Amino acid sequence: MSKYDAIEKLLNPSSIAVVGASHNVQKHGGRLIEHLLKHQYQGEIYPVNPKGGEIQGLACYKSILDIPKIPDLACLLIAPGLLMEALRDCALKNIKMVMIHASGFAETGKDGEVLQQEIVDFAKEHNIRICGPNTIGIANVNNRVFASFSMAMTSSEIPMGGGISYITQSGAIGGAMLSQGWEKKIGINKWISSGNEADLNASDYLEYAVDDPSTGTVCIFLEGLADGEGFKAALAKAANKKKPVIIYKNGRSDIGQKSVKSHTGVLAGNHDVYKAVFKQFGAVNAEDLDDLFDYAIAFDSPNNLKSSRIGIISTSGGACTIVTDQCVKYGLDVPDISNESIKKLAEMSPEFSTPQNPFDTTAQILNDPGSFKKSLEVFIEDKNIDALVLMLTTIGGTIASKVAEDIIELSKKTEKPMYVAWTIAESLAKDGMNKLREAKIPLYPSAERAVKALAAVQQHMNFLEEWEGKKEEYSSFFFSSSKKEISNS
Repeated sequence: MSKYDAIEKLLNPSSIAVVGASHNVQKHGGRLIEHLLKHQYQGEIYPVNPKGGEIQGLACYKSILDIPKIPDLACLLIAPGLLMEALRDCALKNIKMVMIHASGFAETGKDGEVLQQEIVDFAKEHNIRICGPNTIGIANVNNRVFASFSMAMTSSEIPMGGGISYITQSGAIGGAMLSQGWEKKIGINKWISSGNEADLNASDYLEYAVDDPSTGTVCIFLEGLADGEGFKAALAKAANKKKPVIIYKNGRSDIGQKSVKSHTGVLAGNHDVYKAVFKQFGAVNAEDLDDLFDYAIAFDSPNNLKSSRIGIISTSGGACTIVTDQCVKYGLDVPDISNESIKKLAEMSPEFSTPQNPFDTTAQILNDPGSFKKSLEVFIEDKNIDALVLMLTTIGGTIASKVAEDIIELSKKTEKPMYVAWTIAESLAKDGMNKLREAKIPLYPSAERAVKALAAVQQHMNFLEEWEGKKEEYSSFFFSSSKKEISNS
């Protein structure tokens, strides 16, 4: 089975066998079933446990061989010592896609490497594809597939219809970030914890995501690669399709690289080489962990950036200076607005305000909440401005909701993107903030994070313009079939 078809079965299974199923939802085999049921998985679930009977209201089978149909996916939540027997049963049952959740393989040293290789050899012999081992699972939100024991699956409000795919080589960090992303209504539709990548690897998952029509942006938490050439090929395909790939690479120090090896079994490689490859093939480098989703929501917003000419509106003069300084830091232009715009702002603003870019609406917004909308309309109409950074400070309560609604209304009437930095405690403006998130208006807790995300989009836009002129130069190189560790390529 091709890698693409295997990942298709992994993310869109019509039936799932859960080997190591349990009544106890504190155990991995019980929790995974609970998550499938909680989110109303539409396919068949086949619990497998030698005791048989019934588990969580589902008929339980004593053996994989007793399942009445051939499942698309088998989730193996059993000890390493039981895996070979389970794989043999999968082969006899003609199951072609398995997800191995157990740890204790290449990440533990030579003995674990031998056991992992034994599993890989058997799987290849019987045309079985593997996700893992040492994976905490996958999620496909739109198809209601939550085949994972991660606590992230207990999230009560998971946004539907998102365009972000998230691939992570760290299960625990990946799941934690996923839960935060969903809580903030970030549209993460597909999520893959790749584990040790004994078979299917980050390059394969990236290529799948790039080909997936429902994915617009790809996020990757990357620790190391065994298939550097395949990864470059997938990045090149993403560039050709103009799909942004955002990567946070850890294991940057010598000590950090040893840590990666100790819990994934993968070599981390030289960080400077990774950064050079990211730059060459247009991957967006996330320097900080927060950048990963900060950048993703910027790319996932409905309006596209066309240039670096930024208009700044804030409810504070000091905030105007902060945003301006950040724009200068990241190489973004803060141009003068037109004389016509200056005149309009002067007519609608208090005498003590200064009609310019950046523009301080002053505390007048507390007396006249609609004044922010009027100012924003002026900047939207100004031909010198192509994007807006709006910094709201201590705007809360009903005024916050009103301002958010105005921003959303105007965003639908213009192609100019808007990035909002809102510094008040979320509890004081929760309704307004959630309205912006639901409308996919990029929202950040600080000016620096907002401007940094905007700059990342600008840099990727510049890369795509350059890529059009040079992609043929690399065509034979990055589709090489050789497989090397990226730091040696």
